[in-house]
Amino acid sequence: MVKSLRIVIGIGCLALGVMWMNQVVMAQAKGQTYKEIEVKDGGTIVGTVKYDGDVPAVKVLKVDKDEQTCGHDNKQSEELVVNGESKGIKNVVVSIVEIAEGKKVEATMTVVLDQKECLFSPHVLVISAGSSVDLLNSDNVMHNLHSWSIKNAAFNEGVSGGGKMTKKFDLPEVVKITCDVHKWMSSFIVVKANPYFAVTDENGRFKIENVPSGAYKIEAWQEKLGKKTSDVTVKAKEENVVDFSFAKK
Repeated sequence: MVKSLRIVIGIGCLALGVMWMNQVVMAQAKGQTYKEIEVKDGGTIVGTVKYDGDVPAVKVLKVDKDEQTCGHDNKQSEELVVNGESKGIKNVVVSIVEIAEGKKVEATMTVVLDQKECLFSPHVLVISAGSSVDLLNSDNVMHNLHSWSIKNAAFNEGVSGGGKMTKKFDLPEVVKITCDVHKWMSSFIVVKANPYFAVTDENGRFKIENVPSGAYKIEAWQEKLGKKTSDVTVKAKEENVVDFSFAKK
């Protein structure tokens, strides 16, 4: 009887230990070590992300289904959008890699990823871990939303015309979203562990505000060109410039 009781207690302790370890791993993955504080005299990180070389030709997406809604003409891919004049690269996610404390995480807000004329809008969406995304279908045809996620729960669900579904993303990772009905459609939801991120505009410009003074590593991610990192020292109330340059891979 005593031996059996010891075995039960041992198994129970082991189970509790496993549960505790899982909670620790989940907490670390969610970036829960990040501490929200009131940032006083924060600095700003600004810069541009540019393409080094001749501006690449735009990839053409062949429209071969539901032309009445999607259009009769082929579409231009957004996987690499380079401004012909400034050579700025659009849709690059720029973020602080690790930061212990800073401004409040707006994880409770819900953002939107829409489908219009059989393209995702925006093509790249960046959110804080714990945020929800309204996945809309503004078209009058069925779309099928397929997430290629590893850390977050994957989904593969149809959304009727004018419909909506909402998904929450708790863990930091890059999630590709496609439509199984219209094979040319794709987008990315980039989930970050802290709120210090931005997406470049059509000229490759970005701005990250209200950053506490200190030294940081900043990262630029582009879906076709990969990642680049740089070090930056942020000074209080100052604009700190970091520029990135990508070449053809």
